[in-house]
Amino acid sequence: MENQASAKPNLAAELKVHRIYTKSSSFESANLTAPEIAVAQPVIDLQIHANVYPQSLTENTHEVILTLQVTAKHNGALLWQVQLQQAGRYALVGFTPETEKFVLNGFCMNQLYPYACAEVSHLVNQGGFGMVYLQPIDFAQKYKEQQSMVSPASVASTTSVEAMPTSVN
Repeated sequence: MENQASAKPNLAAELKVHRIYTKSSSFESANLTAPEIAVAQPVIDLQIHANVYPQSLTENTHEVILTLQVTAKHNGALLWQVQLQQAGRYALVGFTPETEKFVLNGFCMNQLYPYACAEVSHLVNQGGFGMVYLQPIDFAQKYKEQQSMVSPASVASTTSVEAMPTSVN
């Protein structure tokens, strides 16, 4: 009986976070004076791209990259722009292919987004502007919505989610 019990496979799915890091960042600002900055009420444009890159098939690790491009304009003129890539390395074991894609494009992106928002706010603040608060985004829901619009034949090849541009005030 011991042999039968030990022969049963472990069916528990496991997600390991190896690390979360800023892959790249840049900040650009217009040449403005302090009074101009103080009175400016910017319009914020947020562009988001999410990508998953398999790293090692034997260890089933993936690099998940969330790219944000945040632009602030006042009266059509650029105040500042931030480009940021927040990334994480994840190992997934025991997931079905569909569930694995959902975890990578939903859960992992949801985990990276608050780090990216904090870094954007930090860069903008260090550039001499006020704090920036980006609205929450539910990447798991966005992934489900995207998959519901994709034909079943193309779902198997989909490994990234791309959110539509969002205005944040």
